[in-house]
Amino acid sequence: MKVLMLGWEFPPFFAGGVGMVCYEIAKEVSVHHKDIVVDYIMPYGPRRKCFSNNFDIISANFFEKSFYDLKNVNLIGINSLIHCYDGLADYEEKYNEYVRSQIKKISSKDKSVKELYGKNLLEEVYLYGLRVFEKFKDSNFDLIHAHDWTTIPAALMLKEYTNKPMILHVHITEYDKVGGQPGNPEIMKIEKLGFERADVLIAVSNFTKKRLIENYGVNPDKIVVIHNGGISELIPTLPEEEKKTKEKIVLFTGRVTLQKGVEYFIRAAKKVLEYEKNVKFIVAGTGDLLPSMINLAENLGIRDKIYFHGFYNREEADKLFSMADVFVMPSVSEPFGIVPLEAIAKGTPAIISKQSGVSEVLDNCFKIDFWDIDEMVDDIISLLKYKSLRNYMRKLAYNEYFNLSWEKPVNKIVDVYRKTLENKN
Repeated sequence: MKVLMLGWEFPPFFAGGVGMVCYEIAKEVSVHHKDIVVDYIMPYGPRRKCFSNNFDIISANFFEKSFYDLKNVNLIGINSLIHCYDGLADYEEKYNEYVRSQIKKISSKDKSVKELYGKNLLEEVYLYGLRVFEKFKDSNFDLIHAHDWTTIPAALMLKEYTNKPMILHVHITEYDKVGGQPGNPEIMKIEKLGFERADVLIAVSNFTKKRLIENYGVNPDKIVVIHNGGISELIPTLPEEEKKTKEKIVLFTGRVTLQKGVEYFIRAAKKVLEYEKNVKFIVAGTGDLLPSMINLAENLGIRDKIYFHGFYNREEADKLFSMADVFVMPSVSEPFGIVPLEAIAKGTPAIISKQSGVSEVLDNCFKIDFWDIDEMVDDIISLLKYKSLRNYMRKLAYNEYFNLSWEKPVNKIVDVYRKTLENKN
């Protein structure tokens, strides 16, 4: 079986959970489903040397071997300015920077000018779809597995031309990005078209399935819920002794956006510090709300107690999760949310919002409504103050982590592949 998989990020070129999920699927397929070959297509593509032996990387600029030993998975980069988690303003800034760089080339000795991209994100998504279509319309594959809205135009063009079945994997919707409210109408129109025309939708949680039914009018019969697993690249570690730092550390990691509920985290920090002075709060991540969250901490008089780390890489993430005493994910609308799994794998107890898909599979943690700051404060203080409770929760969660492998989810995905092809035939 040949699968054309359309994604928009892949390690080490990624900024969030979707990239890790796509990697885990590719890895599990490579190891346990050798009869399946996957061409993984992503916009932008690697721009520098990276990894491997048997994992092909093709981008607009070079062909390189990778260090990932994924023998039946090919990573193919298609030239585009789209990047993971781009918003309309992010893309506009990137496009303007690109135009300025081309003007400099024209005015210098280097007269080479690369192809022009879309003037806005929506235009570029369609142009990217055309590039993918032209490259793969006559290639030999059995089905299309697309991930989220930026891949939908490409997937639909290929489906229409080749009559191959299309599976759409829904990791997030436009509603989730703005906390459960309607977002950009043009993006929602693309999502709805993809949801209607896909043969099967894979939802990463029942939370997401409900969103698809209630907000997009999707027929529930075409939705299959397959929860994500953990992160295989993590090395789980549970320190036997308590973490020894001058101050207790409470951690938030993720994009600093409305969806992730970081404002509730900062307001909870203010209340915690009224009872527990010897605490440091860390906000790790970037996003459109970062400047306003720094201002909020300043206005609340707790700026010296909150460290805004900004962007973090995989190595820094491991250190942050290892040093934290408590991890909090107060997401307003989280289709899944993989970061609590990173926390418990490093022996850090987690507090997560009930408005998340991961709350459906993770039992040994505190679960709160994102808006209930008082309950969040109570749980943080309880975990910080009572050593026996903290140790009990972290050990239970750590042991639970090992049940969250990718073997079962990918077996279910492969079953969807086979049943979809059978139904098509």
